Amino acid sequence: MKFHSKLNILPLGATMLAISVSAANLPTRMVDGQECYYYEVQPKETVYGLCREFGITKSQLIQYNPAVADGLRAGAVLYFPVAEFPELGAVDKEVSNKSGKDKKQKVYIASEDNTARTYQKAAVHHVKKGETIYGICKRYGIEEAQLLALNPSLNDGLKHGTLIMLPDSCRESEQETVIAPAVATTDDNSKTITPEPTTQDTTPTVPEDKSAELREITEAVPADSTDVTDEIDVTDEPEKIGKAKTSIAVILPFMLDNSNQDKQTQLYTEFYKGMLLAADSLRHSNHKVEIRAYDSAASLDTVVNILSRDELADVDVIITPDDDDQFDAIARFARERNAAVFNIFAVKNTEYLKNPDILQANITHSAVYPKVIKEFIRLYPQYTPVFLTSRDGKSDKKDFTAKLREELRGRGRDYQEVTYATYLKESDLAALSSDGFYMFIPESGTSSEFSHIAGALKTFRENHSDYNQVRIFGYPEWITFRGNALENLHFLDATVYSRFYNDDNSYRSKDVAERYKKWYGSSMIQAVPVQGILGFDAGFYLLKAINETEGNLLDSKYYYDGVQSGFHFAGTGEGSGQVNDTVYFIEFRPSGLIDKHSVE
Repeated sequence: MKFHSKLNILPLGATMLAISVSAANLPTRMVDGQECYYYEVQPKETVYGLCREFGITKSQLIQYNPAVADGLRAGAVLYFPVAEFPELGAVDKEVSNKSGKDKKQKVYIASEDNTARTYQKAAVHHVKKGETIYGICKRYGIEEAQLLALNPSLNDGLKHGTLIMLPDSCRESEQETVIAPAVATTDDNSKTITPEPTTQDTTPTVPEDKSAELREITEAVPADSTDVTDEIDVTDEPEKIGKAKTSIAVILPFMLDNSNQDKQTQLYTEFYKGMLLAADSLRHSNHKVEIRAYDSAASLDTVVNILSRDELADVDVIITPDDDDQFDAIARFARERNAAVFNIFAVKNTEYLKNPDILQANITHSAVYPKVIKEFIRLYPQYTPVFLTSRDGKSDKKDFTAKLREELRGRGRDYQEVTYATYLKESDLAALSSDGFYMFIPESGTSSEFSHIAGALKTFRENHSDYNQVRIFGYPEWITFRGNALENLHFLDATVYSRFYNDDNSYRSKDVAERYKKWYGSSMIQAVPVQGILGFDAGFYLLKAINETEGNLLDSKYYYDGVQSGFHFAGTGEGSGQVNDTVYFIEFRPSGLIDKHSVE
């Protein structure tokens, strides 16, 4: 399985601005780990006027904000990397509280002593019909004066459809499942994690030095062994030791002999460390489980040697690497012993079709499309689907859209077709009713094609009396969008289907991230999916399913709705293995919130 770093939508090679540019005093916010100035476009502003005022060229503006190529929209937020445009944020030491009409001053709050401008990073809110300043303040728990300080234009009234700034701390309450805090200590002699008992009502102390455990896992390996750690026992009650136990072997390319480990190797290690967090969370389980990790060293010979070890004779579950030859060797070994193979990395491997002991953790495309289409039709009966096809652009999702069209025809549902050249224009949508309900579906999931359609769709939505009448449906690739593209997803009330999604602002995600950092002394690597959370979810599912079936993992019907990934396995036919059938719909709400629900 290949891991993909999060896409940074901001190119890094733009020409620096000339020193003579006048200071713009724009505020900043972090966009995918990069500090950027941002600016909200005001009514009647033009590209020419902004470029002249900021001292930049039109090509620079479009380079960092692709949607501008189709026109400048009031309420749109523009981004400029601080490293590339330092002059846009020069601070004026002289503060004036009277220039509320200055469009650059609408997003800052003066400090108490009024001697310097203190910019407050902000969230955003799109004003809906019937909303009031009082209602918005109550919703987000802020003072009216605070809202007006960030948005001086509100002194002239609240206008439907505008985008207003909110303090960054503003978030509507989230209904999240809380992961119980955990604590563990390390027994250096046995390399066994033996957690101390705790309860959910107790605030546990943080382990003093999990970095030492990490060094033990990744470095202190016997010279004649590929065993990463001898045993991790997730049962903490002595009277349960005599009961039957389940043994899990994690065989992955940890590459312990390499002094400089590449990104891929680090991600495998992070996955395993996430599993350890899950093991600690479930340390009070009734069933005894041992987790052993082995370094495959990206070698078939090494894997064969690992499988010959005595302790694997009674292994119950094996987590496999993504190499097909190594996977096949492990699958044959497991088949002879009735052991379950948990395949989470060899995404395209089809061995599960002929091996009933394989759990295919990634749902296949053949299973994804029918579930997604069924859920689409169930959720949006009032919307007319509108398929967007570029004459000279990409059409990488034509298999999906073809199946959706076929299903719509079979159900007698109407749909529309719109074809455009390079960029979607407002004139391309002229045949659509101004009061109709439309769900736009592009033929491509690429970020470039999304930027080619977003501008016209936003204008089309703004021209409707009810914004809810215009929405967009999209693809897994869109969950990597950041900056302006992400804001466009929210503005268009987009729904995306995906096998996984991590909302790093949710309580559950933050909790795992914080615990990971406390245990290991460093943050998880920014990747899609986040491997530490993937390991946590996989470990949590395996341990819960094993516990509920008393070790018979292949008989489990347990459904786990994870932090990032869900797991529920269903059979694919006689003599075949089981496939994870979990798919999510992720909805990017105009309020800035993100909803995720699993598809039945």
